[in-house]
Amino acid sequence: MLALYAPDAVVVDRRQLGLGQFDGHAELRPYYASIFHAVEALNEDIRVLAEREGTVVAHCETWARLPNDRTGAGITTPYGLIVQVRDGRIQRLEVFNDGEDALTESGLRDQVE
Repeated sequence: MLALYAPDAVVVDRRQLGLGQFDGHAELRPYYASIFHAVEALNEDIRVLAEREGTVVAHCETWARLPNDRTGAGITTPYGLIVQVRDGRIQRLEVFNDGEDALTESGLRDQVE
């Protein structure tokens, strides 16, 4: 996962109950490890809403099953992303409540067809 990020990348979770800000690989490593170690199964659906000059806006839905989920149904969580890419790696990633919020914050709404 870290190979996708620049060494000085920043991830900011802007949701109301967001997880905060994580700077560089040293902070991103435990952030992603905690996500992957907390679930038994994980699937992410990402739909790109707009893109321009290295900035991508997406609406995402992640389905996860927790290890103690006896029903097997899992949970689905929607969220939005603004991703800034430079030199083929993520430089900054911001998480929002959904794709519409991310699109509004990005200023790229005019890019949507």
